[in-house]
Amino acid sequence: MGGAMKTCVAVLLWLCGGVCLAQVPPDGRPQSHAAYPASEAAAAWRALAAGYVRKALKDRTVDADPALNARVDKVMAAVGAAVAAVDARFAKSTWRAILIEDFGHGAAAFPGETILVDAKFVRALQLDDDELALVFSHEAAHVLAGHAAAKLTFMAQFLGKERVPTAQTALLEFLATDSYATVFQHTALQQEREADNIGAAIFYVTGYDLQRALRLFDKLAELETGEDQQSPNSHDAARERKQAVAGAIAELERRHARRGSAAR
Repeated sequence: MGGAMKTCVAVLLWLCGGVCLAQVPPDGRPQSHAAYPASEAAAAWRALAAGYVRKALKDRTVDADPALNARVDKVMAAVGAAVAAVDARFAKSTWRAILIEDFGHGAAAFPGETILVDAKFVRALQLDDDELALVFSHEAAHVLAGHAAAKLTFMAQFLGKERVPTAQTALLEFLATDSYATVFQHTALQQEREADNIGAAIFYVTGYDLQRALRLFDKLAELETGEDQQSPNSHDAARERKQAVAGAIAELERRHARRGSAAR
């Protein structure tokens, strides 16, 4: 796997195609630099994650199943090591995944290398370790790509920074009104596609089984309704995502094989 890790660093840049550094809004104009300092934006999102955890502790909804938590910890450690292999910024980071009953989202990643996971979602879909690794790789990819900060920059551009002068006010405003998420939907879809691509590179390094992991999308497809597929969404249909992730990893494998042949 050492060779795959080295290959993955270069291929990750190819998969990103530069979009990690400059998001493109719906009007097609390049987005300006981040509206808030990186540390300030990250702190705002970390505070939100901490708030979710505090509420879960108060409501006693932090999952206490030792077997499930042990599985989640093991998979998260493997994904965290893979992230460090593909992005040197995270070489010394410690990732953690926290299971919360009825979190309301399948999983969500936050700066500070924290992923909150809906325990009910994990149990309902009977996710195995390979599927969990794919979920965590996708969520970690959002952090690598800076997607959380991009949401705040969108708010500053959409409302004017005088109305949201700090990252915290921008985040609170974004969460307070559903209509902002609707306007952001196009960019959110692009972010999800990026996360699938970058997440594929991360997953590739973990060594987990791809074919078993791809069953995640079959399970998600069963949850989709015809209305879901017709209406605007921040994610592509599960079947499309399955093809995209499988294709990205197939390309990683081809490039790794070509490099191996060239080395000989």
